[in-house]
Amino acid sequence: MNTFNSMFGWILLLGVLMSPVLCQDEESVITVCQEEDKDLRVDCLLEPKPNYHTDYEFSMSKGQKETIINTNISGIMPEPKFRHNTFVTELEPYGFRLTIMSFSITENTTFICKVTKIQKTLFVELDSIQPCSAISVFLLGYPWLSLLIPLCIIHLSEAF
Repeated sequence: MNTFNSMFGWILLLGVLMSPVLCQDEESVITVCQEEDKDLRVDCLLEPKPNYHTDYEFSMSKGQKETIINTNISGIMPEPKFRHNTFVTELEPYGFRLTIMSFSITENTTFICKVTKIQKTLFVELDSIQPCSAISVFLLGYPWLSLLIPLCIIHLSEAF
């Protein structure tokens, strides 16, 4: 019975700690972070509408000017300075990741992502940009893995 109570306590504690990762709120639909190699990464976790071709567009706004960074929409061209230093990868189970190579923001910036006519924005203050965390991004992409953490802790605690 003591092992069960201990296990239940660990699962409850980890469930509370992992809730920001498992529950996607409005602010976590778009995340912006700086990688160690100084690439800027923008994750857009918008779920595309079914039965539509999945279009995406990443842009940023400083003041009144919106600049297109990368898109797969025909007829729309990104800003020339972003044509050869950006790439987009598709995320599982849905979403897109924009990487801007060797890029840092120099002022407060609003990042915009559009996926199949749905648009979300994120305002990023210059001093508040966070470093990218491989663990949190990995768990966001594969939230079911967080269920294995309590099992690993139980296994380790039994070993001692």
